[in-house]
Amino acid sequence: MADVGIFASTNVQYDITRPNQRLGAGDELADVTEQFTGTVEGTIKRRSVMAGFIPVRSVRGTSTISNRGISRAKLSKITPGVTPAPQVEPHTSKIFLTIDTVIIARNAEPMLDEFQTDYDYQGEVAREQGQEIANMYDETFFIQAAKAAKSATSPYERNKAGANVAGAMPGHSGGHVVKLAAAADAKDPAKLYAAIADVVEKFLTVDVRPNEEDMIAVLQPSAFTALMQAEFITNGEYVTSAGVTLNTKYEFAAFGIPVITSNNAVCGKTITDHLLSNTRNANAYDGDFTKVVAQIFSPRALLAGSTIPVTSKIFFDDISKLWFIDSWLSFGVTVNRPEYAAVIELP
Repeated sequence: MADVGIFASTNVQYDITRPNQRLGAGDELADVTEQFTGTVEGTIKRRSVMAGFIPVRSVRGTSTISNRGISRAKLSKITPGVTPAPQVEPHTSKIFLTIDTVIIARNAEPMLDEFQTDYDYQGEVAREQGQEIANMYDETFFIQAAKAAKSATSPYERNKAGANVAGAMPGHSGGHVVKLAAAADAKDPAKLYAAIADVVEKFLTVDVRPNEEDMIAVLQPSAFTALMQAEFITNGEYVTSAGVTLNTKYEFAAFGIPVITSNNAVCGKTITDHLLSNTRNANAYDGDFTKVVAQIFSPRALLAGSTIPVTSKIFFDDISKLWFIDSWLSFGVTVNRPEYAAVIELP
């Protein structure tokens, strides 16, 4: 008879050490700590065009910030022997921005999966969250820049509820819209460049000098490639007056305006149910931009604020026994000076 003793169970038990157990007893994961990763923040800085381009004010201790506008001063002449009369201008007005929403990206990973996954799942998820936040962040700024351009009047001529009020603000005006003569012109580099020149002329007529105001041009891909092939766009690194280097290596040769193309631009889009839109702001982040071909604007066109900067956290939850990968932020942006924004549209 064959010796089968070596196959018999000996019921041997071994003493083991659980490295995440507290004082050798209780929950085996009691001392598992959260992980913090800078992946999300790094991705946003790398992928976002607007991050660093538009100044974003810190909003703490309140939900609403305001910006004050002042009208142009009025001159008069001195008549000998007559005391000069004071003028009623300049006068002032305010605009308001309320931040009332937190945007979050959250994923959850079962405890066991973290041990059995053969790649850095949590790091990859954080990277994807960062990219999606960067896309949403840029699109939000592009939305308001387009709204600034399409605004017929200055927000400083409206009350807090957004209704127009009596009395103009000398030195303030609406945005600029240049319409192409035909839909096919959107792919014609010569006609596109002529439309860019029209935009520059409109800026100059209201004393806005594009080459001195950190302007940026955002084109849909077809317009960008058409102008590139026609050599209306040249290579060049662009640094703003604040010392920020934009994520672009191109500019218009004649106007010195940096040029980018981005799928996050509003060109050809209808935006509905934006995460920041609500009844309080009258769905301010929704809009129909299906005719927009290009946007040109300066940081002065917008007022932006942030209560919670981009924050990321990876942590283990003892109750659900899940790893959570979270990224969140709270910010807002509104129209400030429409005369510093323009769009080129289809007819």
